[in-house]
Amino acid sequence: MARGQTKEKQARGSQDRILRAAVKVMARKGYHGTRISDIAAEADVAYGLVYHYFGSKEKVLETILASVAQRFSDRIARIGAEPGTLTEKLGRISDYMLDTYLANPEMIHLLVQEVVRSGHIDPVSEMASARAILQQIQGIVEAGKKTGDLAADTDAELLSITFFGAIELTLTALVQGLYSGHPGRTSADIKEIRRKLRSIVQGGSFGRKSGKGGP
Repeated sequence: MARGQTKEKQARGSQDRILRAAVKVMARKGYHGTRISDIAAEADVAYGLVYHYFGSKEKVLETILASVAQRFSDRIARIGAEPGTLTEKLGRISDYMLDTYLANPEMIHLLVQEVVRSGHIDPVSEMASARAILQQIQGIVEAGKKTGDLAADTDAELLSITFFGAIELTLTALVQGLYSGHPGRTSADIKEIRRKLRSIVQGGSFGRKSGKGGP
């Protein structure tokens, strides 16, 4: 491997380590309570390296959001290309969101507390990410209309907003302890909520009932 490629790989590795550390620290201390030095210590890198790659704490958070939005966008694109009814595809999207909570609760906690509810991200950037995701979901809904999974006069944009908003608020309720039906603290709790959410989606609220149950 050429020296330039080695340096580039090392730089990417350092940036990823810093971002993972930032998620942990910000989820634990909150955005305002986190200092660059805290992130550097968690990542076990030099204080100046965080500034070198990102320049500010706000930029670190923006980079995290952009990365999450891109992964979510990629997953929705794959789901949209897969076979299945509209409700099956929407069920897969809701599954993915709850699976992300299971795999990385600190990330979801950070997104809910510091992005969705606190507004620490540039609103233009945040709205662009949300709009792009909604447009992808709307594309899946429009395809469902064409296959007869929805009535022809269904407002695809409004249904997409309703669906995405329901998932977002579910995650918010879990993070903030608002859902009295389940404490949401163990993987078994989250898996049960995931099952219930899939049942709601496939029960006809967002299109013709699916013929298959959730996994």
